[in-house]
Amino acid sequence: MLVKFIHDLTNNEKLQRAFAENPKKAMQQAGLSTKQQALFKSRDLQQLSQAVVDELHRSPAIGYWFMPAINLTSISPASGRQGQTLTVTLTGQYFTDPMKADIENNTRKVPITLQSVTGCGQEKSQATGSLALAADLPTGPYTVRVTSSDNATSTLSMGFTVNASSGTKRATAPAKKSPARKASGAKTAPARKTRAKTPKK
Repeated sequence: MLVKFIHDLTNNEKLQRAFAENPKKAMQQAGLSTKQQALFKSRDLQQLSQAVVDELHRSPAIGYWFMPAINLTSISPASGRQGQTLTVTLTGQYFTDPMKADIENNTRKVPITLQSVTGCGQEKSQATGSLALAADLPTGPYTVRVTSSDNATSTLSMGFTVNASSGTKRATAPAKKSPARKASGAKTAPARKTRAKTPKK
């Protein structure tokens, strides 16, 4: 009921006028419980957002038309080396708790184990988790994906890069051997040809 009331209050001018004249009566007529009315009066955006998210979890069908779609905007760090285990931070909008995250390419999919999610259902959301990169994980760009509790997804195409391990040795070409020099012998002067003398007449 809280979700519907907020939606109607945002879009229904008649309800807006009724709420301005008598908030308590407008909330009672909308079917809000005493707790929900107190929460709405408190104007605590964080608690109100959490209450909306909780209600959406109980009634996921409502979320498809009311709840903004999950949106991933960045991952930090955006790269790592084979064999590393990184602590990564995902930033975006309207994250849910629980939710899933991973990096993936055409052949491999590596999960990000999430430890905490803050700002659920809000315009500024953040999640922190652990990403283990196997030593044989192919290098190159990977897509980062987050999946909400209602299976909505958001991706960062080529948002993460796996680099080669720093311990990888590069093959070195064998040293070229210089050709053996031939010993030079003493040069001999060519033999001179003697001309035959012609007899005098």
